[in-house]
Amino acid sequence: MAEERLRILGMLAEGKITTDEADKLLEAMASRTMQTSVEEVKPTNGFATCKYMHIRVEPKEGKSSERVVVKVPLALVKAGLNFSKLIPKEARDKVQESMDSRGIPFNMSEMKFEDLEEMFAVMEDLSIDVDTEESTIQVFCR
Repeated sequence: MAEERLRILGMLAEGKITTDEADKLLEAMASRTMQTSVEEVKPTNGFATCKYMHIRVEPKEGKSSERVVVKVPLALVKAGLNFSKLIPKEARDKVQESMDSRGIPFNMSEMKFEDLEEMFAVMEDLSIDVDTEESTIQVFCR
């Protein structure tokens, strides 16, 4: 891995690649290394090791769109589940009616902590890449 980093930095020093290209290569290399280390430490008890959902929007070269990086702690989602139990039944019923009317098959009252853990475990393998004319969008968990 150190050799690859040195090679990328050497190419940058020689002017063969730009700083943006070097940054992307180093980030891709770090991401690959992180994926390998996460795979090596996957839990055997079914609980998720991923702690954050990452959302990145990178503008294409020459495009004026903004760079966006969002890191959502999954602990916040867990806290939200606990908080949702404090919502009055009438309000939960209205939310449920609204979701049902929009065709969203999700019952908030049936959601349990174990369901979240299972969802987070599945999200570890989640990787969404969208390439548009303006930007590249990535959604993944780590």
